[in-house]
Amino acid sequence: MFSQPSLILDLLTSGWVVLVFIILFGLLPLLAFRQVSIPSLASRIVGAFARTTATIAIGGILWTKLGLFTWITAVLCYLTGLGIGWIASDRWQYRGKFQQLGQQIALSTIDIFDRGLSLPQLSRWLLSPWRAIERLIQSRLLIEAQHRVVPTSRVRISSRAVVPQERLRSSDPNTFERQDRKSDRVGHHSGSSLPSLFLTAIVMLSIGALSLWLRFEHPIVEFRFTYPDTYGRLLVVQQILARDLPQINYLPIFPSLAAFLTALSGVHPLQVVQILGAIIGTLLVLGIGYTMRCLTKNGAAALATSYSLGAYLFTWNLPISSRLPLGVRQCLGTLRDALDLGLIRSWAASESELSALFVILAIGCSTQIIGSSQRTATIVNTSCCTFLALALDPTLPILILFGWFGGIFGRQMALFTLSMGWLILGVLAAIPTSGFAMLTGILTTLPIGLSLLVGLLFIAIASAGRLLLANWSVPICLTVFLAITLNFCLPPSPQIDYLEYDAAARKAVEIGYLFPHHQWTVVAPIEQLSQVYGRGWYEDAAQFTARYRDRVTAASFVFPHQTTLLVFVEKRPFISDKPEYPVPYSVLIDPTYRNYRSPSGRTQLATAMLQLCETYRRYHPDLQAIYYENDRLRIYQFSPASMDNKKSQLTIR
Repeated sequence: MFSQPSLILDLLTSGWVVLVFIILFGLLPLLAFRQVSIPSLASRIVGAFARTTATIAIGGILWTKLGLFTWITAVLCYLTGLGIGWIASDRWQYRGKFQQLGQQIALSTIDIFDRGLSLPQLSRWLLSPWRAIERLIQSRLLIEAQHRVVPTSRVRISSRAVVPQERLRSSDPNTFERQDRKSDRVGHHSGSSLPSLFLTAIVMLSIGALSLWLRFEHPIVEFRFTYPDTYGRLLVVQQILARDLPQINYLPIFPSLAAFLTALSGVHPLQVVQILGAIIGTLLVLGIGYTMRCLTKNGAAALATSYSLGAYLFTWNLPISSRLPLGVRQCLGTLRDALDLGLIRSWAASESELSALFVILAIGCSTQIIGSSQRTATIVNTSCCTFLALALDPTLPILILFGWFGGIFGRQMALFTLSMGWLILGVLAAIPTSGFAMLTGILTTLPIGLSLLVGLLFIAIASAGRLLLANWSVPICLTVFLAITLNFCLPPSPQIDYLEYDAAARKAVEIGYLFPHHQWTVVAPIEQLSQVYGRGWYEDAAQFTARYRDRVTAASFVFPHQTTLLVFVEKRPFISDKPEYPVPYSVLIDPTYRNYRSPSGRTQLATAMLQLCETYRRYHPDLQAIYYENDRLRIYQFSPASMDNKKSQLTIR
């Protein structure tokens, strides 16, 4: 366990990444992509987020392909997208002003070369573009303020106008009695709405608390990844930042977003990838509530849907009966594993979850295309969401077609076809012999479809309850749903298949900050490759041991490396708690499995590495040091012989 200051530092770092994300993907785009034709603030936020993500994704992929991704090009791409959106939001009415501004700058430049320029004139010339931009922003704010002024009545009455007393008197003697009855009804309605507002606040607090705790607990407490595929995504992010072309067969949209956040936040990519996955999981909870609200106009159903996904009510603890046919047992086992894994992926989200987010946002945005005043902006937002969903996972946009087809017959039918299509395709992907293996992304995101189904069932039950409970049906159903799920359906602690000690990940990141870049080499298991890529050198521990195990017995032997060696040796070999299953021969002979996944292979490698390092340390005491040690891990630091046998000043005991 690490100290309390380390946990506080991780918490502050995570909060900083979340704040940068909110500013870059929420606040600034909301100001730039004004979308005055869309009255709903939630829809404007969704549109700004979708447009910004599309801009960063396209720019990130372009700079990655050209090998020019830096923080400068990232900022340039981001500001260009915001600038275009800012100008286009007012139908390009500022184009002439920008042309005039450019002409003034050009004429001033010519004047400088023609007559020369004194210091006061130079300062005025340098500040003139900023003053022009300031005037432009002030004029824009004035226009926005004029748009916000909505007259309350078409007839304006002067403050000096005198109203005759006859008009103040009621011509009907029962007028005051009717007004009193109306006031009583309004007061009774307001009083009855207080419990509903109180219940809504409780549900929203429950959604927020459970969602944030479930999705940010592990990324903040643990430095190591909880999902094995995340190491590959981190490696792609590191390659983008190092301006190396990743050898992948998909569009690196998620890595581009992570690299963009890394470049602008200054946080290590490992932490950014962790927090970005948790952010996407949280956005899914908000997005599914937004789409449910757009489809049903039912706030209680939206709360139930968001709560079911935020608290993750879909873990499967019941055993599968052995009396069932083999095919059925395999299908149910695959579904159970997918739902249990979905709990981990709720904070380790990746391309599939991000694609599912834009699938539900595309359906939510498309419900507003009918309004003529907001049609253009809504079509742009829907197109951005559809494009991103298709680029992230080509199979998930099939669900958009399901939703749009159902939308022909009504919004609730769109919800029915979307949720049932998600469920049916997910079950088909779980059948081993169905031939629908390409629908793995739908199976992975099946909890999202189940959450939509929960919202649909809530609407049906609440509608049936109106026959007995009248207007109290929705609050009572929501209360019962919340009480039952809090007591019986909350997920248990997940079975996480870690691949390394948390200290190994922390120290690998620490070495990258403390030592000069490319002046050190880490000798460690394969997990450390993605953590140190681009900052130093890496050598596989198994290959290093096989190469030098016999040679270190000679007293005159020194490592030929010209950099400082940092060798990670496990004093207690890391063995996963996951039970072992029979694996095919092709996996058994794989070097990664043989050296790092097999308990016996990892134990043999750790023993050989410990013997190698201790032998070299005994013959060369002036070239060695212990960088870090605890009861499970020891990191040896070996200086190159060319350093005149001087130890590094960065040694930490």
